[in-house]
Amino acid sequence: MESYDVKKLYRNLYTTSSKVIALVDVPELTYIMLDGVGNPSVDEFKLKSKALQMVSRELRNYFKDEILYTVPPLEGIWDTYDNSHFDVTRKKMIKFTLMMVQVPTLTEQILNQIKLDLSLRTDNPYILDVYLKKRNGERAVQLLHKGAYHTEINSTKKIMEYITVENYKLAGMHHEIYLNKPEKTAEEDLKTIIRYAIERG
Repeated sequence: MESYDVKKLYRNLYTTSSKVIALVDVPELTYIMLDGVGNPSVDEFKLKSKALQMVSRELRNYFKDEILYTVPPLEGIWDTYDNSHFDVTRKKMIKFTLMMVQVPTLTEQILNQIKLDLSLRTDNPYILDVYLKKRNGERAVQLLHKGAYHTEINSTKKIMEYITVENYKLAGMHHEIYLNKPEKTAEEDLKTIIRYAIERG
């Protein structure tokens, strides 16, 4: 049986150093997504995260006779609502897209059926808002951040310095990949890959 575990298929994208910035080529990937605005510590963010995880588990069951699909880490694309430079401390002005990688054979029809079935069995209000989208491939730099989310600015500064020194420029938003779950992990043990798409300056 075919297997699809994004952390194994693209090990260099989901395993990276906390000391040395890595240059990676990200291929086109298929995601399920949910958009939001505002403070990521409120219930809306948590419910949207849970909605994506629930849909991913249902998709794993749907494909179980064809593909051994491993539910991937949650990821987030972050920006500010007023299009200024992203700053994690400006929580009210943050807009985000949460997403999880899916098998490339997933279609809108399959996703819509999964969402409908799941919405009848759960009170999560965001299940039906989940949507399917492919993201184009990109060249990016990334660094593993260890610790609380509010201390990510230290790792982000290192990335920005690298981009400047190596004569690159930003070509995308602040991208985070969550390697563990905050509700089950002490803040000091959190591991988050911070990624930025780049291009030559």
